Amino acid sequence: MGQPRPRQRQKPRTCVGCREESPRRALIRVVRSPDGSVVVDERGKLPGRGAYLCARRECLARARKSGALAKALRTAIPDSCYAELERRIEEEGTAHADPEERLHELCALLGLSRRAGMVLVGSDSVQSQCGRGPLLILTAEDCSASVREFAERQTASGARAHTHIHAPLSVERLSLALGTGRVQVIALPGRSGLADRIKVLLGEGGRALEQQNTGL
Repeated sequence: MGQPRPRQRQKPRTCVGCREESPRRALIRVVRSPDGSVVVDERGKLPGRGAYLCARRECLARARKSGALAKALRTAIPDSCYAELERRIEEEGTAHADPEERLHELCALLGLSRRAGMVLVGSDSVQSQCGRGPLLILTAEDCSASVREFAERQTASGARAHTHIHAPLSVERLSLALGTGRVQVIALPGRSGLADRIKVLLGEGGRALEQQNTGL
């Protein structure tokens, strides 16, 4: 039997509001259809010229004020489309009321993020990037005490406003989601629609514990 084909790297998309990259699944797609109409693409598969937005009100407001969405689609954006985007963003904040549904969505999103090259895996990788900008650091619920202490030190270090969430995912489940060996700690870009989506999914995750650096 031949060797299994490696998973294809998934290209991230850029939000037209904040200009941060995220996997497509973490963003809302707007498309200019071949007939010229502009619609919110619920499934992300409609034909036409597409643009992406984080599910954040500030990104929508920025894209509307600057005209970035209209420039990306090369057409005027009707008020009805902006209203639909506002509704979708509101829904994104309340979706997946069931904890297991949220964790399933989280695992899928982490897998996509890993294939897009957006996930730092392991303490050494996280440490190497801690000085380059804010990170969202996730530790597995059954990680070692030393790994959890490592993550907490990063959020207490002062300058970069990292966030640590002790996630309700076992090492086994986190590793399976990422498609790699035993993983106790990972990190992703901290100021992005991707990070915000993960926080929403973990916001009512039972044992999830968030520690935000306040700079004090």
